[in-house]
Amino acid sequence: MTSIYPPPNGDRSLIARAERIGADYGCSRSADGIYIALAEELSQTRPTAHLTFDKELPAQAAQNAPTVIVQLLNS
Repeated sequence: MTSIYPPPNGDRSLIARAERIGADYGCSRSADGIYIALAEELSQTRPTAHLTFDKELPAQAAQNAPTVIVQLLNS
C-alpha cells in the first residue's frame, strides 16, 4: 500500500469522474465508478490494471473509460 498515493487532481475530481461513470448504472453498481475512476487516474502516472472477479466490469470500463485495463480473474 505504500505505493498508492492520492490522485494527482485530488479527491474532488475523482468523485466527480466516478459520478459521471456511474450515472447510467443503478445502486448495485455504484461502487464501480469509483474503482474505474481511480484506475483511470492512477494509469496516468504509472502502469495500472484493475483486477476483478466481476464479469460485467470490463464492459462498463470499456464503455466509460477505455484507457483502463481490466483483467478478469477466474473464480
